[in-house]
This record gives sequence, structure tokens and C-alpha cells, in this order.
Amino acid sequence: MSIPFRVAALGGRVPVTLPMTEVCPTCSGSGAAPGASFSTCPECRGRGFISFGQGGFAVNRPCPVCRGKGKVPSERCPTCGGSGEVRVEKRLMITVPPGTEDGTRLRLKGQGTKGRGDVVVVIQVEPDRFFRREGLDVICTVPINLAQAMLGTRIKVKTLDGRRVMLRVPSGTQHGQRFRLTGQGIEKNGRRGDQYVEVKVEIPERLTPEQEAAARAFAEKAGLRY
Repeated sequence: MSIPFRVAALGGRVPVTLPMTEVCPTCSGSGAAPGASFSTCPECRGRGFISFGQGGFAVNRPCPVCRGKGKVPSERCPTCGGSGEVRVEKRLMITVPPGTEDGTRLRLKGQGTKGRGDVVVVIQVEPDRFFRREGLDVICTVPINLAQAMLGTRIKVKTLDGRRVMLRVPSGTQHGQRFRLTGQGIEKNGRRGDQYVEVKVEIPERLTPEQEAAARAFAEKAGLRY
């Protein structure tokens, strides 16, 4: 099942709908219509299985007529068609622990078919539009303009828990440079990662004549070749 990135990182409860096989509520699993009588199965003669030879060996398999019950009803159940089982959708709430990774298997005890056995749910973590994960650390990319990169600035950055913290970007920041927000990553088994803010310096695609003249003047004063 797919869960949002932040639920996987922070933990939470999510609903899941599972197709299950349950005992037919009309016939209680007998396969017979209400008021129907039973007689010995003519195919297996009441044994519930049939035998056939294969490679010199006798192999038994459940009788296809009575489905291994040894008896057949005079009238089959209209709800399940005589199988004694119906397909239903079971809605459950799953607790996702913090730090859950893609491919994690969660076992739901006692939730198997007819209340027997367990159900194993394989988690698929959906990608997030802002965060990505590296171990217990989370990475986000924030755009800044050329002036902010050259002169420095202060920007607000969103954290996993939805808060916004102030980050100081020093002058001379390079494209792709990372800044760490300590303790703002994913917590798991007593350990907590950090959040890394990766800056993306955006360069203007077009300049006005005045802006181009200013850029050329700056390049000449800074000794930059172009």
C-alpha cells in the first residue's frame, strides 16, 4: 500500500481496505440454501476427496463437486453459489511507525482470511514534492536569486513537522551548496537525522538593456571574463 512521505517519516495511522474471504453469512459456510437438505456426494461417495493415478502413485485431491465436504445440498446457497465463502472488503487502520522506509513489511496479526493467520502489508512510500530522504536525513531544495547568493540573505524553510525556521544564507553562496538544520530529520530507534537545505541559484533568463549594462560593469570591475 502507498502512504505519504511525511506519514512514513513521522509515523501515523492510515486506513487500508483489504479484499478478504469470509464465511458466507447466509449459509454459515455450509453452501446450502435455507431449508435445503443434504445427501451423500455422488462423485466422491461421501469421502470428500477423489483419487487418481499419476506416475504410478495415487494422488488425492478435494472433490470438485462437494468441495471436500462429502455432502451436497439439495439447493445451493443463492449468496455464495454453494462455496460457503464470500469476498468482502475489510477496512482496517494501520499504525505506521516513525522512520518507515519503502519496502517495509507490517504484519497485522489475526487479520487473515476468516480471522485466521496474519496479513502482511508491504509499504510503498510516495515521493514528496519538497522533501527527499537520505537515511535519517531529509533534503530539500530552495531557490534563491543571484543577489541573495552574492550578498547573503535570510530565508524561511519548511521542516518535516510543518514549522518554518529561519536560515541564514551567507554571502558568496554557491549553487548546490547545502546548509544543515540540526535535529530536523527523521527520528528512529532513538536516533534523529538532520535536514539539509540545498540552494538553487536562479539566474535571470533575460535582462533589460539597463540590467545588462550593470552586469557588464560589475563583470569588468570584478575582473570576470565573458
